[in-house]
Amino acid sequence: MREHDLFSTATLLARLSLLAIAFCLIGGQSFGSDRLRLADVLDPLPELDAAIPSPAEVMNMEVGERHWYHFEIFEYLDTLAEASSRMLSLGEHARSYGGRPLASYAISSPANLERLDVIRQARQSLVDPKASIALETMPAVLHMGYSVHGNEPSAANATPLVAYYLTAAQDAALETQLENVVIILNPVFNPDGLDRFAHWTNSHRGLVPSADSRDREHLEPFVTGRTNYYWFDLNRDWLAHQHPESRGRLALFHEWKPNVQLDFHEQGSDRSYFFMPGKPERVNPLTPAINQALTDAIAAYHRRVFDKEGILYYSQEGYDDFFVGKGSTYPDLFGCVGILFEQPSSRGAHQDTQNGLLTFPISISNQFRTSISSLAATAALKDELLQYQRDFYADSLKQGKSKGGYYLATANGDPTRLREFVRVLQGHQIEVEALAQSKKIKGKIYPAQCSIAIPLAQLHYPYLQTLWERRTEFEEDIFYDVSAWTLPLAFNLQHTTVPVKRVATKALPASFHTPAHANPLGESAVGYLIDWRDSASPALLYALLDAKANVRVATRPFNATLVGGEQREFGYGSLFVGKALNPAIPDKAMRLLRDAAAGGAPVFPAGSSSTRSGIDLGSKDFKVLEKPKVILVTGRGMNQYDVGEIWHLFDQRIRMPITMVDWTRLGSVSLPDYTHVLLTRDLGDLRESALNKLKAFVKGGGVLWAQEHRAVKWVIEKELAEGVWRMTEEEKVQQAREKAAESEQDDSPSQASPVERRPFADARDQLAFKQVNGAIFATSLDITHPIGYGYASEYLPVIRSGAKFLEPSSNAYSTPVQYVNDPLLAGYISEENLDLIANSASLVIDQQGQGAVVLALDNPSFRAFWWGTQRLLVNAVFFGELLVEPK
Repeated sequence: MREHDLFSTATLLARLSLLAIAFCLIGGQSFGSDRLRLADVLDPLPELDAAIPSPAEVMNMEVGERHWYHFEIFEYLDTLAEASSRMLSLGEHARSYGGRPLASYAISSPANLERLDVIRQARQSLVDPKASIALETMPAVLHMGYSVHGNEPSAANATPLVAYYLTAAQDAALETQLENVVIILNPVFNPDGLDRFAHWTNSHRGLVPSADSRDREHLEPFVTGRTNYYWFDLNRDWLAHQHPESRGRLALFHEWKPNVQLDFHEQGSDRSYFFMPGKPERVNPLTPAINQALTDAIAAYHRRVFDKEGILYYSQEGYDDFFVGKGSTYPDLFGCVGILFEQPSSRGAHQDTQNGLLTFPISISNQFRTSISSLAATAALKDELLQYQRDFYADSLKQGKSKGGYYLATANGDPTRLREFVRVLQGHQIEVEALAQSKKIKGKIYPAQCSIAIPLAQLHYPYLQTLWERRTEFEEDIFYDVSAWTLPLAFNLQHTTVPVKRVATKALPASFHTPAHANPLGESAVGYLIDWRDSASPALLYALLDAKANVRVATRPFNATLVGGEQREFGYGSLFVGKALNPAIPDKAMRLLRDAAAGGAPVFPAGSSSTRSGIDLGSKDFKVLEKPKVILVTGRGMNQYDVGEIWHLFDQRIRMPITMVDWTRLGSVSLPDYTHVLLTRDLGDLRESALNKLKAFVKGGGVLWAQEHRAVKWVIEKELAEGVWRMTEEEKVQQAREKAAESEQDDSPSQASPVERRPFADARDQLAFKQVNGAIFATSLDITHPIGYGYASEYLPVIRSGAKFLEPSSNAYSTPVQYVNDPLLAGYISEENLDLIANSASLVIDQQGQGAVVLALDNPSFRAFWWGTQRLLVNAVFFGELLVEPK
């Protein structure tokens, strides 16, 4: 897939120079500091159709006058779609958590829009190697996507002006471009974040705005507009598409199969404009070489526009095309060319920078320029782009067929997790089938009916390959984002790592995503058992506790007799709902149990308190559970992603309310009213009185969850828990130097170990080499520990970000999650760090008084798609009273 013989880069650039003669250069001129009009960015200004209203005519304000809200952008674009024969509303493709619609528009020649359905259907034939299609009659498709980060608003705010130009300009060159290109305009990728930031900056901008970078307008609080409703970075959600904005965006992408996708962003205010290509050493190895040649060919159009105006820019550094889960790289494995743009941010009305005064209109103007130059490039390269996409899919299918066979996967006892995994794959149009006959591979059984088979012989084999592979060697060991994303590891699925031949499969049944039991839940005088292995069980548990049901958790396995005489095995963490000393199980709880069973949840009526083996249902090894009441620490200094992931997990998946409290207010909260405090970062200079209250909370029976190394380090330093860090050789030397200085020993160069001299220019890269950024490791999980309840296997992959490593607990029972001796599964880690992480602790329980502190070095709910580890946090919340240290 790396080599394509379509044409050489030299041939392409030679042809490009000829095409440039016909290219209408886009210039610019000075403009006022508080607005942006077409005359400010187009020289010469083409004649404009008077029937097409300008932004000011519709909205009574100019572009750049202030930050437009989501509804204002769409109000104007809807008006254009009604007024212009060049623009058509495609309607809503998603709705955000905040209830804001995400919609898109088609912009092209009137003739193309009249046959838009035909063009759309032809896109599917384009990627089908078996279909016969005349490429010369097809327009290219350009997907323009803006402001996936809401506080990078110059992109979304450019779309009214971009759309106005495209619909109103009476220009022969533009009309030709629109005949050759269908634009899918996606004006706001992240409406909740955009409005959050617009409200902030519009509310803090004075009549005479401050250009001081320290002004309140330029410094958002916790949480920023970068993120969506639940504080996620939507540009990292293309792969997992866990959020409605991403699901709709992905469906739109695959509906149109664009040839070029634009991804507009902002960056640090003191920088210059960036556009792809990115750093050549950090291109994903599965990306074809011709993709990068086309990227550079498109960039030539941006260079000419910016050079004409003397606007500084850069390429081939800083940003990369490696992680295939972001908007500019995802398209590269679908025969499309993804382009990243990064405009220096004014972060408000205007801001002083090392380059001078950067105004919001200036930021918008550059996004406008590259939007229009991208159209020109796509139109000029139409034939090459279409042929590249056609060849890409033919090569993909050929490669998949040459590999042959199937990847198999199953989730023992957890069909909910398997269904979500399949949904993610199908969102990328990856074909998934059901296993028709059970298969035994390397001693592991893949049962029919609850296992899936994914054929390698399919059109989207390249993306399947990147989701499945376990890459540990790289051309360059520096990463802009994560270095690994193996999807079956993220979901902790039992799966084959190589394709399996001679597999019997069938189509997934229609009921796969909407399971239901054929029979209603039987009546039981004893009570009801719930299999905790299923990822839907925590939501049911909370609802039952909220309904005041008596729910107990099994701390030992057993074989129960069900109503009707069936025998069934239940493992650690299985739940039992009974009436206890009450006359009956509460009516609301019974309705919950019946509804859950009807929806396919693993709820079973118990036939007897006596079991065939293991503990009986009346055993003292069943522990009564209390409804948890949780504080999630928020506020400035916390990582909004980590906090948002926890909020989303409990709010969306478990339907459990949590109380979010800024850390500066912890001292005023009555902590004994809660069962848990969840902490994702250090609390800095927390007042001594608040710290003492936190210590008293834990010793009195509360559970403190400290997640990732900053929080763990703080908890240990503040003597809330005990822990010992492992150190690199450099850290040991530094520690020795500090001790020597403290003891006033002579620390002259003649007696101290000399510091190795290194080139100054290497400092940044050397620091990066020491980092662990999103690599995947194998751990050993104690499934008999409450933290491990519901897991079917001791093997648990985790994702690690951070190069701090903790020794296992001195208590033999209190390291329920520990890295194995040879832990690296996928991604990058230095040799020194690999030695340090081997056999170190991933999660430690430290009992303090009647309560406990959980030291969790790894993020169990990373980006909402680490379904395999999210249960660790869920268990800590529901089984907090069981987190003790046996002596």
